[in-house]
Amino acid sequence: MRKLILAFGFIILTSISLAGCSGAQPTTSATPTAASVNPIGLAGSIIAQGTVTPIKSASLSTPTSGIVAEVSVKEGDHVDAGQVLVRLAAGQQQAAVAQAQAALKQAQAARQKLDQPVDQNLIIAARADLANAQAAVQQAQAAYDRAGGGSNPQVGMLPTTLALENAINARNAAQARLDNLMKPPSAADIASADAGIAAAQANVQSAQAVLADTELHAPFAGTIATIDAKVGEAVTAGVPIIQLADFSAWKVETTDLTEINIVNVHVADAATLSFDAIPDLNLTGKVTNIESFGTNHQGDIVYKVTVTPDKMDDRLRWNMTAKVSIEPKQ
Repeated sequence: MRKLILAFGFIILTSISLAGCSGAQPTTSATPTAASVNPIGLAGSIIAQGTVTPIKSASLSTPTSGIVAEVSVKEGDHVDAGQVLVRLAAGQQQAAVAQAQAALKQAQAARQKLDQPVDQNLIIAARADLANAQAAVQQAQAAYDRAGGGSNPQVGMLPTTLALENAINARNAAQARLDNLMKPPSAADIASADAGIAAAQANVQSAQAVLADTELHAPFAGTIATIDAKVGEAVTAGVPIIQLADFSAWKVETTDLTEINIVNVHVADAATLSFDAIPDLNLTGKVTNIESFGTNHQGDIVYKVTVTPDKMDDRLRWNMTAKVSIEPKQ
């Protein structure tokens, strides 16, 4: 009986073991790796997301702060390069220019005077003054001598002595005026006058530059995309008030390419562009620029890549989302 029980138990254990071996084996699934989400396509293309931008654009601001006096454009206007877009109140700056220009004219007149011959009438008058002064000295000398001159111990207290001194001083002054009229300008006088003109010209240029800063000009021909300036409002230097863009052509920029895949991209590589907002539009293009300097974006070093379409479409708009597929050259 004991042997029968043991045999029966062995049969049960064997059955359980066989049942365990014949069960379904556990399956293993591949866990996606970082490489499975990179922008490399199945055919070797590099996929990235980009943004549609004008071929040229600029955020414009006034070089100086002030009050808006004139806004000569509105959104949607086409402007030429150099055209005035906004003017600030410039009364003080205009007055400063006028003062600087007046000072320049004075400096130039002083310089011209050095080159002009002396008026002969002035010379004749100066000679006449000198002759009269010399005659006055002779008269005063005669009166001084009659009073005893230097032999008179009281001569210093006599009016004749003072009169002689005044006559001599007047004669010396007349002689100096004549000498000044007769002598040519010195090199030092000419250099000083030239320096005065140069300084005055610099002041004019400085004042004109400050005045010019009250005007905002278009740096290139384009279209006014946005404008944030009204007459009477204050604007701050360096704060953009106008977005100017050249909408004659478009480009697509992407910063999705990291240092891992940028090494496979080169200027002139072919690219295909599609657009979320225009599902039926697919454009071919080429890589036209790759920035040399990479920037840190959430721990990745990324490089801006520009793709220029081979043709344009009137439905494209600024900041539309584009899918960029780049075909690196092998």
